[in-house]
Amino acid sequence: MRSAFKILFYLKKNSPKLDGTVPLMGRITIDRTISQCSCKMNVPPNLWDTKAGRLTGKSTLAVKTNLALDKIRIDINRHYQEVMQTDGFVTADKVKNA
Repeated sequence: MRSAFKILFYLKKNSPKLDGTVPLMGRITIDRTISQCSCKMNVPPNLWDTKAGRLTGKSTLAVKTNLALDKIRIDINRHYQEVMQTDGFVTADKVKNA
């Protein structure tokens, strides 16, 4: 059975760093269960595109960050498939811990 599965990247704007950047967070939602984690990256909020969930522009920072986000998204999808194959059911915490 296929689950409602979504990956969202967002900025934690309420805790800016001294250099003006903010932490980048990830949220995995599977069948109304939510698990959040840090992406271990800090980005400038003026480059963030909320709808796309990525940095805008072609600067080195934007390209590297977007590549890292793509890798995280691929890893999460791979872990989702693996947990679904082995256990038969998936929760957001299982995928995050994998």
